[in-house]
Amino acid sequence: LADGALWGMLFANVGVDFSRGNASNWSAPGLVRSKIGTVRKSYHFSGNAKDYVAEFNLPTKEGSTTKLWMDYEEYRHMLKFKEECEMYYWYGQKTYDADGSNRMLDENGQPVISGPGLFEQIINKDTYSSLTQKKIEDVIGDLFYGMTDATDKQVTLYTGIGGAREFDKAMKNYYGDTSNRYLQTTESKFITGSGRSLGITGYFTSYDHVDGHRVNVVKVPLFDHGPVAQASTKHPDTGLPLESYRMTFVDQSSYDGENNLQMINKKGREMLRWAVAGSVVPKGFAESDTRASDIDGASVHMLKTAGILLRRFDTSLDLQCVAS
Repeated sequence: LADGALWGMLFANVGVDFSRGNASNWSAPGLVRSKIGTVRKSYHFSGNAKDYVAEFNLPTKEGSTTKLWMDYEEYRHMLKFKEECEMYYWYGQKTYDADGSNRMLDENGQPVISGPGLFEQIINKDTYSSLTQKKIEDVIGDLFYGMTDATDKQVTLYTGIGGAREFDKAMKNYYGDTSNRYLQTTESKFITGSGRSLGITGYFTSYDHVDGHRVNVVKVPLFDHGPVAQASTKHPDTGLPLESYRMTFVDQSSYDGENNLQMINKKGREMLRWAVAGSVVPKGFAESDTRASDIDGASVHMLKTAGILLRRFDTSLDLQCVAS
């Protein structure tokens, strides 16, 4: 028995006669608890704001245009609310301790509950400066080695514009390597047209690993234009935010018949939207002579109690770019 020796259980041979039964090793699944939080957003407007007219056309949620300023503002507030919810799903940080006690209270002494976002739930972290096919192969091979019990194996690479470019460049560099002769082809994969009218096309958006996992690239605009991206350090070559180069490999396979990545909503509070009518009733709500406020105006409120859940948090990876 040497220090540091590794032991593995193989099988148990027994005697020919009069053998006794031996003990068996076993394990059972564990339960991980999490919490979900509530995101709210409100906006107020004066009684005659609904009649303000702009001198130019503004987009609306229906895909058309309008010159009414209030229609445009309502559209922007809804988009902003959706963006804030998505920010919470990605970047949220829990406000409670290991025993479930909340560290954050509001002005009424009530706990402000915030569940962990996807980044906080992923325990595997790594960095890169310039992506290569070898890095992708090694990372995915090591990361998903323990996915033997997964069904419908799916791995999604969420990233920004910079990460999508880096992924494509890594694949093309590998494809163009003269030592990989088995990858060479005489067919035109990246050039279109003929003569003096040629074009370049063809970009890698997926990767099939030798272990049987397929990685699909999905671009997330939040990584490019969100608040974190705006405050992010710039990439030295492209000037894009380093957050745009962030690559999040998310295991979206199924385990025990359930999806590994789930959206959790509190029943009856999946999405609430209501108005407090004053001198006017906000657009989209029923007209009534009864008012809830004597203010010359109105307000609209949105609320959502939800959270993102990663059931198996050791088979995903948060890969961040540190190029300088």
